[in-house]
Amino acid sequence: MIQRALRAGGIACVALMLAAPARADLPDTIARLKPSVVLVGTYKTTDSPRFQLRGTGFIIGNGLMVATNAHVLPAPAGGDAPALVVQLRQGSGEWQMRPVTVLETEPARDLALLRMEGPPGPAMRLGDSTKVREGDNLAFMGFPIGGVLGFSVVTHRATVSSITPAALPSPSAGRLSEMAIRGLRNGTFNIFQLDATAYPGNSGGPLFDPDTGDVVGVLNMVLIKGTRESALSQPSGISYAIPGVHVQELLDRHR
Repeated sequence: MIQRALRAGGIACVALMLAAPARADLPDTIARLKPSVVLVGTYKTTDSPRFQLRGTGFIIGNGLMVATNAHVLPAPAGGDAPALVVQLRQGSGEWQMRPVTVLETEPARDLALLRMEGPPGPAMRLGDSTKVREGDNLAFMGFPIGGVLGFSVVTHRATVSSITPAALPSPSAGRLSEMAIRGLRNGTFNIFQLDATAYPGNSGGPLFDPDTGDVVGVLNMVLIKGTRESALSQPSGISYAIPGVHVQELLDRHR
């Protein structure tokens, strides 16, 4: 009886293992996802430097779509304005510049969907952000401090400290003051508050499950305790991300 029960239990365990999604260590996940994270910025031959980094983005969908924050994009300008571009890291380690078209912006949720020219890149998979719970351990990628550390993808761990209704301030800010944070409590959609240190250059980067690599959010704000300079010298360790379900909605409208 006992041996039979143990055998049955073993069979059940094997079945559960086969049914479970593939999981990986964070280093393996990072190596797999890094080629999907892109630089978002502007390019103009007469500027110095010619490429100006504005934030982070990541490839989704058919490999030609890029998700980022609305506040990362420059304000509309005339015909002499710099071109909006993304840069993808190639297998050789070099960055390749691609022109992009803005398909849609959603300022209320600080999201934007771009379409890049050229062949498809490696797309990230969107997970179910409605299953994220307070206390979950996640990670995010991006280019912190506006590329001061060099154009190399940086990964940070993050704990979901709160899931709360939020109304975003002006998307042109991309960051929050202590006074503005009070306005987040009376909003109309949920936002992830993260126990993690991020910087303005992280805006638009993917928040993902370290085991599966599935994207569940988009980094968009950093709580700043004082001046903008204090974000570097005295980071608050509090950041925010827009749930990935809203990215999926954008993508579905442009398939």
